[in-house]
Formats: sequence, C-alpha cells, structure tokens
Amino acid sequence: MIIRHAVLPAVICIIMVLCAAARQADKPDRVVPMGYELYSWQQNGGWSFSVVPSPSGANVSAEEVFNKKFLLAGVKDLKRKISGLPKGATIFWVDRIGGPTQNMEDRKLSYPPPAAVQDIKKYAESHKMKVEILSDGQDQH
Repeated sequence: MIIRHAVLPAVICIIMVLCAAARQADKPDRVVPMGYELYSWQQNGGWSFSVVPSPSGANVSAEEVFNKKFLLAGVKDLKRKISGLPKGATIFWVDRIGGPTQNMEDRKLSYPPPAAVQDIKKYAESHKMKVEILSDGQDQH
C-alpha cells in the first residue's frame, strides 16, 4: 500500500515532465543560422571548401575560414555539408575574407571552374537553398 502511494506520484511527475518536454520541442530554443559563407581554394591539386555560419553578413576571419574544423576536401564533402544545412538557407560564396580591402589570405581564394560552380549551385537549389556568388568582379560565374 505504501509502495502504491509512492509510485503513483512518481509516475504522475514523470508524465508531467514528458508532457512539458514535448511542448518545448515544438518551440525551438535556439535560432538556426540561415546565412552561410562558402569559401573555395585550390590545395594539393584539388579543391578545398569551408562553410561557416554568417548570422550578420561577411564578418568571418581568416582563422575561421582556413580552420581544419570547417575544412571540406573536395566537392563530395561540400555536398555532404550542404545537405545538412537547413532548407531555406542562403549560401554566400565569396572570394575574399571580410571588408573591401584584399589581404594575403584572400589571394588563396578562388572559384572552381564554371561547370563545378554550376553543379554545386544546382545541388544546393535541389536542397531548397539559394547560392549567391559574391565576387570582386574579376572571376564571376
């Protein structure tokens, strides 16, 4: 009898906690970034990419761009990353890091051949994402 009286309140508490958790799941508690910056450069005979969140525009440092944590080796890795981004995201493909002045790290950045750029854009669009190529005007695809 005492066990029943102890178990029943415990079960009720567990049910209440589960109900509260289910309601919270409907309300996301963190904002998912909808803007991302994509950087590309040639390395060791292939293409390397970096995709980093950009919640408020082009404000990513060179350390972030070339950080191994964000490094994607080849188009296959890039597509895998793109497929994991939220639908509706915008990917800003840029050829310079930060502000309007060019620095030493910018010289590493370039776009792959036009066919590869189009392939990547179509892949992103098939996953309901928009790709905007932001260039200084010299290498627009």
